[in-house]
Amino acid sequence: MTVLPGNASHIGCRQQQQDAFALSDFDDVDFVSHGGYLAVLADGIGGLLHGAEAADIAVTHFVAQYMAKQREQSVDDALDVALNAANDAVCMASRQHQCLGHMGTTLVAALIEHDHLYWRAVGDSHLYLCRDGRLGQLNADHNLARDLQILVNEGVISQEDADRHPERHALESFLGLETPEIERNRQPLVLQDGDKLLLCSDGVDGVLPTDDIVACLNKMPMIAAQALCEKVLAMKLPFQDNLTAIVLGYQT
Repeated sequence: MTVLPGNASHIGCRQQQQDAFALSDFDDVDFVSHGGYLAVLADGIGGLLHGAEAADIAVTHFVAQYMAKQREQSVDDALDVALNAANDAVCMASRQHQCLGHMGTTLVAALIEHDHLYWRAVGDSHLYLCRDGRLGQLNADHNLARDLQILVNEGVISQEDADRHPERHALESFLGLETPEIERNRQPLVLQDGDKLLLCSDGVDGVLPTDDIVACLNKMPMIAAQALCEKVLAMKLPFQDNLTAIVLGYQT
């Protein structure tokens, strides 16, 4: 089994880079044997306070805590402990800034251990699986749009009203809350040879159509991540958000 990483990031048209990301040491054979390969991405919430700091704190504490995993500890338990540590650290920083609940970040983490994928997510940064030329989003968004869609399905409001709601993208869960809602897979996903995983901030998948993303992911991981960012920047959108992409290629 081989996992090939790639990553790329750009500030876009914003004055500050509020995305943060990190990978575990893919060359640490001893740790990989029981801890696998970890990728983490966070997108600081621009509408709140200290977004860049929140994202950096979350990623740093998540990776550091996971890398302290003991051989006898399960991957699931280590990921849960790491996520709790990341959230506690963001909450502590927000208390120091006297803005608890008003400083936060999204976070998405993917862990490949042998041929199994585990993930955790809070907020609306996404994890995708690209297999056989098809792209599928693995985590759900923690935003108002999800609740609006439930109301549509129940016949309470129309699809048009849901699509036009001015706050449909407002986050309802993020790191920085005392009890954030967490997305996770209850059973590990078995990976297949040639699978690609994409972790990205909404500056990437909120801009590019699915076909463009898949076309980029057909390349080697590092080239794919760079191609995703280059394709976004080539659009020259006047209010382009920060953009970050991590690509993991799985080979047997």
